[in-house]
Amino acid sequence: MRDIEKLNMAHGANSRRIRRRRRGRSFYALLVVVLTFAIVVTLSMTVFFNIKAFRLTGDQICGEEELLEKIGVSLGDNMMRLNLEELEQAAEENLLDAESVTLKRQFPSTLVIDIRAAVPAYNVRYEDGTLIVSRNNKILKNSMDPMDGLISIIGYAPSETTPGKHLAAQEERHDKILAAFQELIQDTSLAVPIVSVNMTDLNDIIVNFDDRIEFDMGNWSEIPYKISFAEQVIAKQPAGKEGYLNMIGSNQCSFRNKSDVLNAEKTAELRAAAQQEAALETETESALPEESLPETEQLE
Repeated sequence: MRDIEKLNMAHGANSRRIRRRRRGRSFYALLVVVLTFAIVVTLSMTVFFNIKAFRLTGDQICGEEELLEKIGVSLGDNMMRLNLEELEQAAEENLLDAESVTLKRQFPSTLVIDIRAAVPAYNVRYEDGTLIVSRNNKILKNSMDPMDGLISIIGYAPSETTPGKHLAAQEERHDKILAAFQELIQDTSLAVPIVSVNMTDLNDIIVNFDDRIEFDMGNWSEIPYKISFAEQVIAKQPAGKEGYLNMIGSNQCSFRNKSDVLNAEKTAELRAAAQQEAALETETESALPEESLPETEQLE
């Protein structure tokens, strides 16, 4: 009985030693993995994956030397240490003619640079000048004069006017209105193109179609519906007809010929001029001295 107890105790001690050895082996194995990983990372950040070549794709907006200077990269830089997102953002601001800059690592030693050129789309006219803006609202130029052939946005109050930055309004409503119109403008299904939007008065927005029809759409609610309704009314007019369109209520529009409006305005001006002239004549007559009556002799 005592021999059995001694055997069990010896067996338990051996099991504990085995578990300790296994834990020791696991610890050393983990230590080796960690050290190996640390060495690989260190080499990757210092010796391996240094840039030996650049591959340029997309649109060519400037020379390679200027491009690399604007982006802030050069041969020998370690690709693993580059913050690509920050470099892309800085490059888009520095490269005014670029709509987007995308950087990709092509291991082991090539950095791919993809450039998409910005295309001017809008003249955003404000009190201090005009911002030339791309389709994605990048400010390309701050100018005193609008660029020919672009859609004009009037009455938008920008909070950002620096070229390279993205357009932003002082009022959130202006951004919402602009976004709604941009979605419509970029929709190729519009039968009559929009050439300008005047949002100076948010309760009386004026939209110019094809430089021949002005649409007074009222406030900025339901913009897609109102524009679609206006397009349907314009489509029923003879080709090339000029006029003025007014939104009445929520489901009616009135159209007036431009010639009729001009004639009515001219008639009103003539009538006002005639009334003013008549008023001046009346004032002149009232200002003249009364003529003295001849003296009469009294008979004695």
